[in-house]
Amino acid sequence: MDEDADGYRWEGSYEKTWEMIKETEGGLIDTTNNNAKREKRRLIQQRLSNVKLGVMRHVFLVLDQSVNMEENDLRPTRFICLKRLSEQFILEFYDQNPISQIGVIVVKNGKGQKISELSSNINKHIANIQAQKLCEGQFSLYNGLETAFKTLSSMPSYASREIVIVAGSLTSVDPQPINDIMTQLAESNIRVSVIGLSASVQIFHRVTAATNGTYNVMLDEQHLQELLRSHCAPPAATPTMEPSLVKMGFPSHLTDGALSLCQCHVDDKTKSELTTHGFTCPTCSSKYCEVPVECRICSLTLVCAPHLARSYHHLFPLTQFTETPTEDLIDDSMVCTGCSSGFIDQKHVYRCETCNSYFCYNCDIFVHDMLHHCPGCESQPR
Repeated sequence: MDEDADGYRWEGSYEKTWEMIKETEGGLIDTTNNNAKREKRRLIQQRLSNVKLGVMRHVFLVLDQSVNMEENDLRPTRFICLKRLSEQFILEFYDQNPISQIGVIVVKNGKGQKISELSSNINKHIANIQAQKLCEGQFSLYNGLETAFKTLSSMPSYASREIVIVAGSLTSVDPQPINDIMTQLAESNIRVSVIGLSASVQIFHRVTAATNGTYNVMLDEQHLQELLRSHCAPPAATPTMEPSLVKMGFPSHLTDGALSLCQCHVDDKTKSELTTHGFTCPTCSSKYCEVPVECRICSLTLVCAPHLARSYHHLFPLTQFTETPTEDLIDDSMVCTGCSSGFIDQKHVYRCETCNSYFCYNCDIFVHDMLHHCPGCESQPR
């Protein structure tokens, strides 16, 4: 095992950051990491196209909160680092999956505890994760899976049902053989994916293989962040997933109505207050603070038109741009179509095969990660 004089190599990940700073040929400061660039582009290229996807998703994020998460190989500790990255994951998950729902489960003292129900309430999820402080007891894979299974088993079959586990423990204290819950998950088409923080564990391999999930072990904090981000994109739909028409409602947005109590905070004593703004269900006129949400009165899924539009890009992803060496450009005065900057300090540029527009690396990532439309193609007359 590689060690420095002061301890493990990964414990110094935040030290000597000035060594990453390099000077480009143009005399500018280049702080980019070529390895990180290649990894990010590789993940984008792996995205599926012309494949049936589960755009509506119900996902449980299962976090290990055992004593093993107090290790400091991630700064300041594994669990504090995981909480921060989990919050970023939830924000990006809802940005890419606006009509999906996520829930959070923590496993400590050998028990699975659901701290946040399946919903689209981002603020509630983040607040519940931040409220978790102490790491106690041992990790139990069985109880974590069983807690998620009790809720996901009642979800409709036309939606993708997934469990994402982040575990730092190498052992699991289970009350029953893991084969029992593993069989139930496989028969219910619930996909289980695991991200390990320590080392490869055989039982995680078995569970993910039986449920068509993925299993990865992180290398460092940046790699852990990328592994979490890989679960933001919807997976391929299972063969048994039944297509179905889902009834949805478009709520009216109230900006200055009568004082009333919203349904999403009716049981929350700390935030139950009368407001004049919100969204009203078109069927039963119940009021909610934010959408998308499932109406608690009539069970109608309430969404806005932009939510459906943002889910559309997963079905028809933007074609990957072709990587081209900068010296192959015909005109040295060419600039990036996205940011209008020159390519003097760029080793490679990226060309859209449809409109022959050229982009720098940062714009290439932004277009495929956030915009999902080629600016060069959109600017051409139709």
